[in-house]
Amino acid sequence: MENQSTIRKWMQGIPYEVAFWRSYYANRKRRRQLMEWSQYGRECSLDGFDLAAFVSTCPSPEPLLLDVGCAMSYAFGNIVGGRPQKVLYIDPLAPFYNRILRRYRIDRPEITFGMVEYLSATNAGVTADFIHIRNALDHCADPMEGILQALACLRTGGVLYLNHFDNEALREAYRGFHQYNITEEDGKLLIWDRHLRKTWVDDTVAPFASVKTTVTPQGRIVAVITKTADVPLSVVDPAATARRLGRLTIEIADWHHSLPHALRYQWLRLFCTAGHRIVRRLPFWMQRRLKWLFGRFM
Repeated sequence: MENQSTIRKWMQGIPYEVAFWRSYYANRKRRRQLMEWSQYGRECSLDGFDLAAFVSTCPSPEPLLLDVGCAMSYAFGNIVGGRPQKVLYIDPLAPFYNRILRRYRIDRPEITFGMVEYLSATNAGVTADFIHIRNALDHCADPMEGILQALACLRTGGVLYLNHFDNEALREAYRGFHQYNITEEDGKLLIWDRHLRKTWVDDTVAPFASVKTTVTPQGRIVAVITKTADVPLSVVDPAATARRLGRLTIEIADWHHSLPHALRYQWLRLFCTAGHRIVRRLPFWMQRRLKWLFGRFM
């Protein structure tokens, strides 16, 4: 479970993440490239999983698909088997992202607020058939809790699909939201952090889910986690999750009520906004070098 220091560390990453997307959408060329790369309005194609075949077996004629931690890339196609699907786009930074969409008049669905670590509370009553998480689980405050919460929101037989860069936090020098690494060892899914704390996902979810982990030719970690039984209330209790979310709200308000913390947050916001605007104009190799130096000395 998350603690105050973990949540505060996660909060420190908000200015970096918001500035990243604001700078991307503010640049017309980058924005056009992103829209061309975006899978919205296109047939969904996933590494290592046939979504069309899965959807055809769903008990509901209109299966519910969630894209959790979606950010603003719209990398999850909403056409499956030639038919538009009901996709709910969810992200904890939804208010920030929706303002960017409105500012630049982007024709994309608005994003619903939700934190994967609290998914059973923020999406109470929602039973999904399929949950897609790409390049997001390693950004959250507690990835293992996020997996458990996602499984609790799936119907039995539903699938949680993960697709992440291998050991992304290590590669990003633990900047911003990048605090956890996701990798594969001996066919199993492993989550670990800079303190070398390890969580073996297969073993944790074994009583109520099966895990199939593969590595793509591009080196991405893909895990298909199929729910086989109800997640016990002792593991995920929506009521207890709602209480934790309430406490988190108070902790965040208290943190920002402190003048030094508030000033530090606003400084990070200014620094990240200016930094992203400048870095976007540099060659890619120089961007990578600056990231490495930033991780070494910040």
